[in-house]
Amino acid sequence: MTAGILNVNKPAGPSSFAVVRIVGRLPGITKVGHGGTLDPAADGVLPVLVNAATRLADFVHEWPKTYLATVTFGFTSDTGDREGQLTAAGDASAVTRERIADVLPRFLGTIEQVPPMYSALKQGGEALYRKARRGEETERQARRVEIHALQLVDYDPTQAVARLEVSSGRGMYVRSLAHDLGTALGCGAYLSALTRTAVGPLRLSDAIALSALSTAGEGWKDWLLPMELPLMGWPSVALDAVGAAAIRRGQSVAAPSSAPGRYRLIDPQGRLLAWAEVDAAHRLQPRAVFSS
Repeated sequence: MTAGILNVNKPAGPSSFAVVRIVGRLPGITKVGHGGTLDPAADGVLPVLVNAATRLADFVHEWPKTYLATVTFGFTSDTGDREGQLTAAGDASAVTRERIADVLPRFLGTIEQVPPMYSALKQGGEALYRKARRGEETERQARRVEIHALQLVDYDPTQAVARLEVSSGRGMYVRSLAHDLGTALGCGAYLSALTRTAVGPLRLSDAIALSALSTAGEGWKDWLLPMELPLMGWPSVALDAVGAAAIRRGQSVAAPSSAPGRYRLIDPQGRLLAWAEVDAAHRLQPRAVFSS
């Protein structure tokens, strides 16, 4: 069965799950998922995993993400973005390009961030956004997130609107970053627009428009990227027929060296067969097998 990754350009409006449902209706697709939620108001790169590639979602989530964020000062939003109820929060007239640039280093590296109330994070087995829609305010614990790069692209003082380029690890909320930036500048802020320009090796300039993909029929396969893309930096082990048969049965095989870690396992035909980890007995233990 055909498997791989689609680099989809999600438009503002539909949810990430709505995009997944659209892709799931294409011929030959029986399993589908995405590699990192984009809020409905956001647009840009959404990795969509097709068929057996859905088993690699955790590794796509590990890819760094880059965003172009538009932040409006002087107001806050109960959702953190333009979809929410806006409230005047302070005088943004004193905000300057220099002041923004001065506070940005506070948000670089490993930081503590409180996730927004309107998020899919679960607490007590229920998504926070469901509690928020009922008017419930739930205490949220700050989480450690990683921001690799953060720079001011431009600032319009007449509108009190800044554009920022942000590169981060998994679990970072740009809405929370915008809110915290407004707090640091003493005037409040919310995320007024967001475009994800990259997820790992996937770039917005190469992404497929959802409208084109949804009407592509069998042609969707022309845009399919290799399933092993999330594993490309890993060492690989080429198996002979006996080793490949053992892996297909879920059995371990001898590891090629003393190095611990994760490996790509390649079958005798040169195809990705599985991924495995070296266990305590120094054997490659398969964690996911992709072909029979």
